[in-house]
Amino acid sequence: GSIEYELSAVQLPVVIVLGNSRNEAVEAAVRVAMRSAGRTDVPPCKLAFNDYKGEDLILVKKLLPAANDALSSIPKASYEALCDLAGKLNVWSTVESLFQSRKIYDDVAAGRLTVQGAYCDVKTGKVQFLGEHPAQQDLLEQDPPLDVVRTASDPPVPPLEALCSLAVGNTRYAKGAGGEQGQNYVLKALAGGGQLPAAIVLGCADSRAPVEIYFDMQPGDLFVLRTAGNTIEGGYGGLLGSAEYAIAVLKSKLIVVT
Repeated sequence: GSIEYELSAVQLPVVIVLGNSRNEAVEAAVRVAMRSAGRTDVPPCKLAFNDYKGEDLILVKKLLPAANDALSSIPKASYEALCDLAGKLNVWSTVESLFQSRKIYDDVAAGRLTVQGAYCDVKTGKVQFLGEHPAQQDLLEQDPPLDVVRTASDPPVPPLEALCSLAVGNTRYAKGAGGEQGQNYVLKALAGGGQLPAAIVLGCADSRAPVEIYFDMQPGDLFVLRTAGNTIEGGYGGLLGSAEYAIAVLKSKLIVVT
């Protein structure tokens, strides 16, 4: 969301995904991969992860594919070499994730943006520029997936992430590039999975001010409260009670008054 916001507000020409050596999380993932492969030369952990089982940490689980790929590529390599390769492979994994964004995908495809990988050796401070993803053409031949439908089973959206989503959506709308709302697949997913709105928006009841359209949001993204003059009378109940419900039950973390 933050990257999309920057690209929408200012058309930056380059995004660099920077990995680095001596990354504790990458090292923990490599140790897990080595133990799983039966390696007996796994070094002990000396840093922040020593109080946890590496395989139980969500961050380490996300890095395990890169660690396993590194081990598959150079199965007899040293621990240090595996960590170095896993760190670089994770850079490419992150680039692949960026291409899941319709904004980033479209900008790269149109030549407005290039996404580059880089890797920093923290011992020397030297940065190795890796260039574009080696399979970028293949990435561009695969359309990004449809927008993910957030349901009640998902974790709450952090307030800054929710605010960035609204800012990016409004930028799309203001430029005439807003998407269509009310897709059937979204409504069906919400009907079965429940709602988890990213933000509460208190707006005016004016018929010319459709909140979801202004922010280019799809059904399920916003918990919208509307009243003439976007005011809330004192006391409980009504709009105030609805806002409390969205915070307490639906786990919304952001309120926007517009």
